[in-house]
Amino acid sequence: CPRFQIAFLGSGRVGKTSILRRYLFGTFFEEYLETVEETYSQPYYINGKRQNIDYIDTAGSISFPAMQQIYMSQANAFVLVYAIDDKRSFDEMKNIWEKIKQARNNVLNIPVVIVGNNLDMENNRQIETFDALNWAFGENLGGCFLEVSAKTDQHIKDIFEILLEQLGNKRSEQRGPFRIRLTS
Repeated sequence: CPRFQIAFLGSGRVGKTSILRRYLFGTFFEEYLETVEETYSQPYYINGKRQNIDYIDTAGSISFPAMQQIYMSQANAFVLVYAIDDKRSFDEMKNIWEKIKQARNNVLNIPVVIVGNNLDMENNRQIETFDALNWAFGENLGGCFLEVSAKTDQHIKDIFEILLEQLGNKRSEQRGPFRIRLTS
């Protein structure tokens, strides 16, 4: 079976591991443990074909830049995560996207989902939905943006639905309205 590698990238402490664990195992842990790298494999049927997907949970710390560069140049898809209550993490996520654009040809053919995590921290919000959505539209990622809470399991499955949909339907070939998921 062909394999797809999907890299989860973003600053440390934004919830990349929490999002993956919530989706794959239905669990959430309050305690923070720094991730170096973890890979979770799952089989899926995409467009009628069995595909294996490796979700790569990456280190958010700056101490592993070589590993991050490998993911940027080789992954088949990306989930770029920031925390809505941490402006620095949003700036870092935008910086990661710039590095991906430099490392790759035609980014329109690469599935990407932009995720603002920590929706349960709405009262501490530092990144307004409109500002993040405006940036995403400017980068042709508007239909691939949503805000979630790994803690409360709000919109977590939507990340993976959008991502899996893109694996068989490149953004550069999409016709019709954008698919946007905002808080409900």
